[in-house]
Amino acid sequence: MKKKGLLLMVLALQALLGMSWFFGWPLTIWQTPVQDGPYVFFGQQQQIDAQWVCDGEKRQLQQHQSAVLEPLCGFSKRLQIRHRAEPLPQVKFTAQKLAALSDIHGQLDLMQNLLRQHGIIDHQQNWSFGDGHLVIAGDVMDRGPAVTEILWFLYQLEQQAIAAGGQLHLLLGNHETMVLAGDLRYLNEKYRQVEAILGLSYQQLYSADSVLGDWLRSRPVLVQVNDSVFVHAGLHPDYLALGMTMTEVNEYYRASLGMDKATLKQQPVLDFLYGSLGPVWYRGYFREKAAIRSGELEQLLQQLHAKRVIVGHTSMDAIYLHQGGQVISLDSNIKKGESGELLLWQLPGMPAGEFMRGNLRGERLPISPFTAAKPD
Repeated sequence: MKKKGLLLMVLALQALLGMSWFFGWPLTIWQTPVQDGPYVFFGQQQQIDAQWVCDGEKRQLQQHQSAVLEPLCGFSKRLQIRHRAEPLPQVKFTAQKLAALSDIHGQLDLMQNLLRQHGIIDHQQNWSFGDGHLVIAGDVMDRGPAVTEILWFLYQLEQQAIAAGGQLHLLLGNHETMVLAGDLRYLNEKYRQVEAILGLSYQQLYSADSVLGDWLRSRPVLVQVNDSVFVHAGLHPDYLALGMTMTEVNEYYRASLGMDKATLKQQPVLDFLYGSLGPVWYRGYFREKAAIRSGELEQLLQQLHAKRVIVGHTSMDAIYLHQGGQVISLDSNIKKGESGELLLWQLPGMPAGEFMRGNLRGERLPISPFTAAKPD
């Protein structure tokens, strides 16, 4: 009888799911009401408009920009909204200590755990890295369910870092450029619900009039910290043919964010920058297609006055050395929400001048050269 009853329950559930799909009925069984926000927009006369989705319903308020924005749901900390962001004119920095990671893809808890385990933030999620520099090498957006919270966390952390004499560098990756252009193929389903409840597309939620959209549009694609160039995907040898400084490349990206593909393809420089060989897409350090040769990489580094390029974008199971140490890969598959690593340099107790990788247990380990798995 128990088996028969269970079978009947399963059949009934299948029938209900089928009818829901066929007739377009909303089915909310086992669904947790959406909590998200705030999405904050600049208004007239220093007013801001803030919107949340709390328990699946829209919440909204307007207030003066100078007033602290209290949390309703979503991001849980109080926010001080700053004026519109200005790009840093500087692209080359000197740091006494350094940490870096990439491709967070909406995995807030894992990212914060990594940062906390290695002293970058404290248990209240505040900056505790002093005059150190933290680089996020792109792809905060898409895939995961906590993109809004991560962006506000980094927005606050940047100011805390500056106040302590440090710096947070959030670089744009291909997923940031995609979202700002309305390419939402990798958007988490949660944000589809947010779009419907707020009556705005996800692209509109990150428009140039939004606080976070404005902030993202001020972010660079390339920075150099000490003798390391950071970029989301990589630099193809043809990058040198552009004959442009890193500052100029960053400005080209800033001026073109949000353009559609057809418009980008009409301009040769933009067609390269957003193409498969461009800085936010190139994978030739790790794959045979369009692979870089050692002499080309050496020439690239000489032109950049750097010793290595540090990149994300291509997922691996850990942080690795490539090309004789001239490339370090950061993307340790954080996007799956299960594990990840943090690149570290010159933290207390570490060997002088040596890069190491930090894990979720707080261990600091040597970085191994990448070795491709041999076929069986």
